[in-house]
Amino acid sequence: MCGRYTVFTQDEDSLMNKFLKQAGFIEPVSEIYPTNPAPIIMPFEGRITARCAFWGFPLTNSTKQVINACSESAAGKRFFSDALYNRRCVVPATGFFEWSRKTKDKYIFTPRSDGLLYMAGAYNFYGGIKRFVIFTRSADEDVIDVHNRMPVLIEHNNVRDYLCGIYYFEEAFILPPPQLDRTLVSS
Repeated sequence: MCGRYTVFTQDEDSLMNKFLKQAGFIEPVSEIYPTNPAPIIMPFEGRITARCAFWGFPLTNSTKQVINACSESAAGKRFFSDALYNRRCVVPATGFFEWSRKTKDKYIFTPRSDGLLYMAGAYNFYGGIKRFVIFTRSADEDVIDVHNRMPVLIEHNNVRDYLCGIYYFEEAFILPPPQLDRTLVSS
């Protein structure tokens, strides 16, 4: 997965706007870049709720951030495993961007049916600041001709299981993602 996604919606009553407000966003937000604050969905005090976190785990002794984690190997890497087992989150999005490796064209991928995508993630605290990563997987047939990786997408009715089920992430990482539509943004 590339390094940007969108949370933009014009519908004042949308679920995305509810998540944005719950996470403390007052101004409209559209594209999310690495290191930006963004809403994440997580268990909190016995409820599933949206909170604000910053995108990317910082590398030690570096200004660089790790924004994505390979779902196939994250459980075996110390950098991600504690967050994966103990602090899973879902990153709501209205779409994610990929750039063609061949043509460098920018595409947005949006849900074919439901209005939101739920990207599998995990969060951790660095210096008291909540930060998250997004898990990626091999691209499916909707994405593969543009990019070889994509976010792990959780169906809406499986969000609670992903967040609260002890080992559900293992299943979530291999379930087929929801169908996506693709739109050329720029060439």
